[in-house]
Amino acid sequence: MQRIAGCSSIIVFLLALSACDGVDPGQGKVVPAADTKPERAEDCTLVVGWDPWEPYQYQDLGGELRGLDVELIKELSARIGCKTRFLASDWASLLKMLKKGDVHMLPGATKTEARAKFAMFSDPYRDETFVLYVRAGEKGRFKADKLGDLLERGFRVGVVSEYLYGEEVAALQDNAEYEDQFISVPISELNFSNLINFEADGFLEDPFVAAAVIRKKGLAEEVEAHSIAIKTRDVRLMFAKASVEQSLVDAINVALREQKSDGSYAALLDKYLD
Repeated sequence: MQRIAGCSSIIVFLLALSACDGVDPGQGKVVPAADTKPERAEDCTLVVGWDPWEPYQYQDLGGELRGLDVELIKELSARIGCKTRFLASDWASLLKMLKKGDVHMLPGATKTEARAKFAMFSDPYRDETFVLYVRAGEKGRFKADKLGDLLERGFRVGVVSEYLYGEEVAALQDNAEYEDQFISVPISELNFSNLINFEADGFLEDPFVAAAVIRKKGLAEEVEAHSIAIKTRDVRLMFAKASVEQSLVDAINVALREQKSDGSYAALLDKYLD
């Protein structure tokens, strides 16, 4: 595989990569554009995977891709001289594509030892908490302080395939005794359907995502938050080792620090999370 290193003091040659056809690893790795704006065949283009997860990434009624993570990535990419192409799929499939290098970046990722074998990570850009949601009026029926206590009573909980919900939940998922009580779905909105249709007793979701879905689908009288909330690790951008150079990740981190220092990052959070 041809490796291309990029930095602001060196003229680098950049190759564009297609979001639809995937990445040919033999064509080299993606790097940020040089500050010197040298002549090159094509611009740096980052293929970014996304799955529906409002308000972080979603399509509006006109079909335009929006969201906190989407705007963050577009701004970061522009600051390092790269363009973006967004590729939609479910999270499990996107992880497989990132392993192969067909997708360069995934937002909203948790850093783990297993993922570090095939991925690099940006600095953290937000914290994440998952809340348990149940059918409206059933909080009293499912009184408990921990998810494990509910599972011991036969509680069925909805999760998204390949999502990481923290060490506490991971340990419960690895417990053979509870294996059949975790109901996996490819996208988070299906958890709402399973709950309403009594195919699950609850599900875990980011509270901002849950609020957006409840508002969008008019489910305020059908779904409510339980008192159980699980704090996970810091959230980062994840990059494919197979098709991205470390220099690009370093450039993204510099751009992220700039966004935080100039106030644009705080303004973005206020726009979506207030």
